Amino acid sequence: MKLMKGAAALLVLAVLFSPMATAQDREALPGPGDTPTTFENPDLVGRYIETITADDLAAHLYFFASDFFEGRETSTRGQKMAAEYLASQYRKMGVAPKGTAATDNPRSPKAYLQPFPLYGSRFEQVELYLGDSSEPSHVFGGELTDGSFMTLFGANEADNSANVVFGGYGIQDEELGYNDFAAMEAAGIDWAGKWVMILADEPMSDSETSLLPTEDHALSSWTTSRFDKLRIYFGSDGDPPAGVLVVGDLSPRGSAVYERARTRGTAPAGVGGLSLDAPEEEGEEAASRPIFLTISAELANEISGRDIAAVKQEIDSSLNPVVFEIDSPLRARVISNSYETSSENVVAFIEGSDPVLKDEYVVISSHYDHIGLSNNEEDGVNNGADDDGSGTVTVLEIAEAFIKAKNDGYGPRRSILFLNVAGEEKGLLGSAYYTDYEPIVPLEQTVTNLNIDMIGRIDPTHPGEDSDYVYIIGSNLVSQELHDINIRTNEIIGTKLDLNERFNSIDDPNQFYRRSDHWNFGKNNIPFIFFFTGTHEDYHGVDDEPEKIEYERMARIAHVIFATAWQVANQDTRPVVSGDGFN
Repeated sequence: MKLMKGAAALLVLAVLFSPMATAQDREALPGPGDTPTTFENPDLVGRYIETITADDLAAHLYFFASDFFEGRETSTRGQKMAAEYLASQYRKMGVAPKGTAATDNPRSPKAYLQPFPLYGSRFEQVELYLGDSSEPSHVFGGELTDGSFMTLFGANEADNSANVVFGGYGIQDEELGYNDFAAMEAAGIDWAGKWVMILADEPMSDSETSLLPTEDHALSSWTTSRFDKLRIYFGSDGDPPAGVLVVGDLSPRGSAVYERARTRGTAPAGVGGLSLDAPEEEGEEAASRPIFLTISAELANEISGRDIAAVKQEIDSSLNPVVFEIDSPLRARVISNSYETSSENVVAFIEGSDPVLKDEYVVISSHYDHIGLSNNEEDGVNNGADDDGSGTVTVLEIAEAFIKAKNDGYGPRRSILFLNVAGEEKGLLGSAYYTDYEPIVPLEQTVTNLNIDMIGRIDPTHPGEDSDYVYIIGSNLVSQELHDINIRTNEIIGTKLDLNERFNSIDDPNQFYRRSDHWNFGKNNIPFIFFFTGTHEDYHGVDDEPEKIEYERMARIAHVIFATAWQVANQDTRPVVSGDGFN
């Protein structure tokens, strides 16, 4: 039966296949070899949905997000052990390998791996020159003596010299009535190509209470998602700043974000920046790259010639931005060493049962890498239970449900590729390698990507008290039909999750629509949905642990994803490309 289209068709389906109907009211389960869609027979889909349980998800995640995998940083031993674990689980459940690694043994974990080369750049030292001095005022390397730390956007050497602009908190939020960027524009301050100094977090009365008019004065995403501010500078179409200086130790949150950032900056075995592109040949001039520094208030005072704590107090008391330009140059010289390394995507496969449609593919993806080790004295491993252990073990459970269906004679008509990528935390590298360098199945025959990244926790900024939600992002950017399939599937199988579109816009200041691996499919006009439950206070921190995961809700999210994939894999036509996407 073909997928009905339009509001009228959906109304008919709502009457015929309401989840409120009894099993006797629905069609009898079809015989093996006939795989109807989710819409045609929700009872059959429900049989395999029931195999995806909170207990099974927890059993995977408590191990996958344990210290054993050492934080799964891309190219490290822990990441490679994690890849072999995923391969072993696909092998155990009987899902076929689809990797590209050369191996003489089809039972080897290598059969599931797609290796790809990487070029690393590991930080050695940063020299900071104030004013016109020819000698560095500060040299940071190894243990950073005043608590400042450095993160480099890019690789190799960077040598950035420019004046400094103080940009308040770096917040641009008309809904909250606070806009540092409008204040800079009104003052005639152009930050492009200059250093921008901003305060961490937002105006607060204490570590949990915002002074901005948020709902119940809860902390906004400008605090809980600490990279949001940077995306305004580095994600816009204009020229970026020379670098960003974040004053990290004045926050009422007890400087927790600053401390996490500082300890990450001195990680004992961090791999540094990674890229798919080889570094410049010797003798070529390295391009100037933007730099992100989290610094102490003491250093901020020295750079600005102002008491930054007093400036912060002025802003907090009035909730009016304070911005100014510092008429003295700042130069940062970053020295890194380059090296070559490698990583691996993990790829498993269920071939479709239809002789024609099996040459079309549904890709279900997650990233399994995380950010590795830190120097935190109590816990040195960033286990990444939510980011993205939650998505990765969900892909495993969905794969197991599909292979059980196939073994019972209800295999999907289209083929399904289960893709766990590395390098997401380094810049979506694994998925970029898959789409740009070595697509294992043709991109033009890839009909949908369902990407799962962070579905295990509650977003503290989520509006209302209903925690039974998942954010769906990007679904109608490329295909309105895919968006409608997902919505209808949620109703038909009776999950009744709030499929929340809070961030489903290219105008969303968080830019979530391009912050995970679906981006590399979407840029190729492949219909996609990004499933996500939001960031939280443990995002990219050592406290992102498996005991904090909402497993029952995570299982319900997995049910919707599985049923959506089932519908797409079995309906007669692929989801129609109807939107402009990223283009």
